Amino acid sequence: MLVAIAEHGTLMAAAEALNLSQPAVTKSVKELETRLGVQLLVRSGAGVRLTPYGEALLHRARRVVAEIARAEQELKDMKSSSERTLSIGVSLLAASIAVPAAIQAFRRRFPDSLVNVYECQPRQITDGLRDGTFDLCVAAVAQRDVTAEFQVDPVAVRTQSLAVRSGDPLAGETRLDVLSRDRWLYNHTRESWPEFWSQLCGGRPAQEPQRVSVCTSQRLYPKLAGEPGVVSVWPDFLLDEHVRSGMLTRLATDAHLPELTVSLMYRKDHVFSATAEYFTECVVSMGFNNPSDAAP
Repeated sequence: MLVAIAEHGTLMAAAEALNLSQPAVTKSVKELETRLGVQLLVRSGAGVRLTPYGEALLHRARRVVAEIARAEQELKDMKSSSERTLSIGVSLLAASIAVPAAIQAFRRRFPDSLVNVYECQPRQITDGLRDGTFDLCVAAVAQRDVTAEFQVDPVAVRTQSLAVRSGDPLAGETRLDVLSRDRWLYNHTRESWPEFWSQLCGGRPAQEPQRVSVCTSQRLYPKLAGEPGVVSVWPDFLLDEHVRSGMLTRLATDAHLPELTVSLMYRKDHVFSATAEYFTECVVSMGFNNPSDAAP
């Protein structure tokens, strides 16, 4: 009622908007003022204005009205969830972080919603957000990635390591300046490599590898990493499986590997449905609260 009075300026106009009589509105306001023990409105021939007490209450009242509207919309979305489709893009490195658990939690809330998940390269992630192909994306984001037009919210941070094929002569090498002479395999974008190498060196001078291959294929990356004389970059939660199988050996180097940051990305002007908003909540919750990531 207070919101209606503030929006319409007079008790009569507020009463009409609420489909009530003016005496009913006046009575309700007086009862509220009596209960709170403060004056909320100042009445004059030109209408009404809110007192500082009224302004403070109005601020809270508007938030309540907005939450009620949001709840009503969510219930409508739940009723029509079978007609809704949520399209999500995920990058190679983010595919097994938070997303599987988030989808499971989402389906428990919206069992009839249609969920499309596409594993993409970094450039496809940004293009898909721009043209509306994706409602949102979960991707590993490097400092050099162009993300200014998007909202980027970190949801998980994971450690990384370097690895070589088990039994490779490089397995016992710890010096980055020696390893840099060999072939390297990197799992993100070519543009982000210089920044990664700089962080890896930790400010120390080191010759940058001249033979760096970039691979974002989930199936091909382990095969290329298993070739002799190749130093590969891995998130530890993915590398662990290959170390246990005996295929790869984690290098105990003097390098300072930057942590891998996985973020939720969406257009800044995107208006979320209740289903999409709930999925983002699931991603954030699973990313920070689920320490165990299942390898794909």
